[in-house]
Amino acid sequence: MRAVITGGPSVGKTTIIAMLAELGYPVLQEFATQVIKEGEFLPWVDRAKFQAEVLRRQVEAEKGLVDSHEPTFLDRGLFDGEAYYIYDKIEIPEAFSKLDASNYTIAFLVEELPFFEVNHVRRENLSFTKEISVILENCYRSRNVEVIRVPAMDPQERIDFVVAETKRLQRRELQKRWSIRERISIVMTTEMEQSVAAG
Repeated sequence: MRAVITGGPSVGKTTIIAMLAELGYPVLQEFATQVIKEGEFLPWVDRAKFQAEVLRRQVEAEKGLVDSHEPTFLDRGLFDGEAYYIYDKIEIPEAFSKLDASNYTIAFLVEELPFFEVNHVRRENLSFTKEISVILENCYRSRNVEVIRVPAMDPQERIDFVVAETKRLQRRELQKRWSIRERISIVMTTEMEQSVAAG
């Protein structure tokens, strides 16, 4: 089960990911900040090259994830970069149309806080965060990924909310699997009975 933690800059995604890691959940850190700190690809110099490098690293990292019923939380997902292309009105690379969204069970969209922290890797503002959040939500919903908004709350309340929703989704997924198994079992039993009757 893969759960994306998405949202605009300065909404508290990194804090949520760090707290989930402290609880023992496997997490995948975001790559945008790392790429910016390296200095070779910068979004304010060339957005397209920057996003292409972030996407390349994200794809490679997700290939290494082990699929399990237990959740892995991702600090941003494959389609976050697409939202920035849309915002900047840059042609969206064909690579995004070839990405598989079916691995994502849920995308938690972290809503903006009433303040915005600017630093050496974050040069946007609160207005930008509000706009990009809407685009991010559409990028995931358009691929049939369920999106749940995480309200602006105390960090611990946000963690409690995310964990509770994740456990609810786990129960739902288990129910789906059992339902499928029951249907297969019924079909196999019926076929066996028909085979015996015919023989």
